[in-house]
Amino acid sequence: MHQLFQKVSLLLLACPAMVMAQTGKGNYSPLPLKDLSAFESAAPNWSIQGGISIHPTGTAKPKTLTGDGVLIGNAGTVLTTKLKASDLRLYIEFNVSPGAEGNIILPGGQKVKISDSSKQKTADATTSGYIGQFPNQNAAKSAGLWQTLEISYDASVQHIPNSARLNALSLNGVTVLETVYLPNSKAAADGQPIAFEVTKGSIAFRNVGYQLLANRKPLSISNLNYKVYADKWDAKEYSKLDHEGQSPLLTQEVTNGMREFHLVYEGDIDVTEAGEYIFTTIYSGPVLSVDIDGKSVVSSGEATSQETHTGSINLTQGKHKLKIYYSRFPWRQPALGLRVEKSGVRPYDLHSLSSLPEPEPKPYISVTPDMRPEMVRSFIQLDGEKSKRTHCISVGSPDGWNYTVDLNRGALVQAWRGQFADVTEMWYERGEPQLLFPAGLKVHVSGRSSVAVLDNANATWPDSSNINFLGYKIDQKGYPVFRYAIGSATVSDELVSGGNSLSRTFRVDGRLEGTPAGALYALLASGKQITEIEKGLYQIDDRFYVQVDKKAKAVVRPAGEMKELILPVSNTTSYSLFW
Repeated sequence: MHQLFQKVSLLLLACPAMVMAQTGKGNYSPLPLKDLSAFESAAPNWSIQGGISIHPTGTAKPKTLTGDGVLIGNAGTVLTTKLKASDLRLYIEFNVSPGAEGNIILPGGQKVKISDSSKQKTADATTSGYIGQFPNQNAAKSAGLWQTLEISYDASVQHIPNSARLNALSLNGVTVLETVYLPNSKAAADGQPIAFEVTKGSIAFRNVGYQLLANRKPLSISNLNYKVYADKWDAKEYSKLDHEGQSPLLTQEVTNGMREFHLVYEGDIDVTEAGEYIFTTIYSGPVLSVDIDGKSVVSSGEATSQETHTGSINLTQGKHKLKIYYSRFPWRQPALGLRVEKSGVRPYDLHSLSSLPEPEPKPYISVTPDMRPEMVRSFIQLDGEKSKRTHCISVGSPDGWNYTVDLNRGALVQAWRGQFADVTEMWYERGEPQLLFPAGLKVHVSGRSSVAVLDNANATWPDSSNINFLGYKIDQKGYPVFRYAIGSATVSDELVSGGNSLSRTFRVDGRLEGTPAGALYALLASGKQITEIEKGLYQIDDRFYVQVDKKAKAVVRPAGEMKELILPVSNTTSYSLFW
């Protein structure tokens, strides 16, 4: 046993981010990957392993770890599942070797491309996500990083013979195709298998999940009673009862056109199939909440244009109590909708069609760098943070390497590749949120200051170091060069596109104040797992790679439950990121 642990430890040290098998995602049923028993007769080019490591440049062969949960295929025979499907949702995580190509074959015979295509400038028929139509952008990650693919697919289309419809295809969280009609090469209405194909190199798959979408409705609502209150739209409590009654359907129309109101529904939920149910609210107003059996399932605040929020609950067969609170903005058209779904069931509405009118048209406003970089000042809302970051600048390059810097902290908070910026919430109408959203494949870098003075390499990294923003100048290519004061030193910070990476350079002028042992460091990345693949090349989880000079003295250190990659900074110090 001791020798086994020793061998595994040596393998992990020698390989880039050996990733183990993981559990299924969300409301999907997992395709078993304990062995190859879930597939028709398997050829020798397929195997089940416990993990895999792939070098991003291919200088080392992929290495595997004994176990289960990861399906690995090499170029050769197609692997066909025993699972028969027609309409479905599909979720897959995959990892490609450098230069690899392959396909996911859908029930109608259509092929979804998977390839090592991260270095392509534009999307075409060789780009991951291609299925009869070019993806609207290239959202592929670098070889060696686990990627996600989500597909919503109808195997047949009413009134269009021998056709299927790809409702949506998302690659790494970026929707790259929507509503694409496809010819069927085989009749899939009664169910056909899904298949995996590798035509070049090696591709690994894990966490393969599926939903077979039936049209049955195992949950319904009944005995709906409502009360309509005339209190002001922003009232926290309701006391001015205007009218009440019963309704056969969930609808906001029982308010009879009142300009502002609070609507409370109570009724029964009838469940014929026990299981996990996902509820989605679609509404415009200051509040909409859904409680079942006294438990909050969905609770959400202001929505101005029929935004959606979701929540889930496990329900037993039988009756359950439902309570809904909804309020209207007096200056917005009322809209109240509630949708439900569960594994194996197509999502369906619990509201009347007229309760959710067509939303007001809202344009998509973007910024696209053409000949030179573009810069946009905005607020930024990071996932998991309650407050907006108010002093941010986002920079987009013509070749698609983009980033956001928090000027207050001197922090590189996020970077992305592909299309630059969605600024609709900034420039449409009043632009109240003032938020910019990355339009491409985003990676979170760090919310903390990028440079700080530390007593030593083990000192805790500050959330916000003692740093003052001094402004920026524009270099000859159009990129900003930021300047910060730290103690008595001035640090310039330049981020530019390096073609296939985002390059960053710090330059230090002056003398640093602080304790005699103090020194200036840069925080390059933080993550749950940081692996040095080779001298100077680090993999940060499955998000991105960091490349530093082989002579640089970068340090990987623990930071609570996370790890950090830091680098001493003096004179001129550079590193790059890619994914």
